[in-house]
Amino acid sequence: MAMDHDKNLLVHAEMLSLLEDLTADLFTRHPVQFLMHLDHVRQKAAQHGLTALHDLSCAMESTLQPAAETGGGATIVHSYVDAMQAAISSGPLNAAMTEALMANVALRLGGQP
Repeated sequence: MAMDHDKNLLVHAEMLSLLEDLTADLFTRHPVQFLMHLDHVRQKAAQHGLTALHDLSCAMESTLQPAAETGGGATIVHSYVDAMQAAISSGPLNAAMTEALMANVALRLGGQP
């Protein structure tokens, strides 16, 4: 049991560290590098079975693609990274909770879930 707890703490720390690299400034100045970091987060989330984090990273990339062309994206980055950090802090999430997190991001961005 302690091994699982220790492993979960290490995964939690690793994912939070990776999320720290996902900044709006990086997206604005180096969008390709930002997307590479985001892809790394997605891969690590899949590796650790963090479905909510994986789904949020996929949705973030889709939402950011049009923003990269128009020069926007800071609000999108902040909203998704906040949701991703919440997903990590909440522990294992079921599909309904993941959907609720994604709906929350959509509402923050002024859209419909």
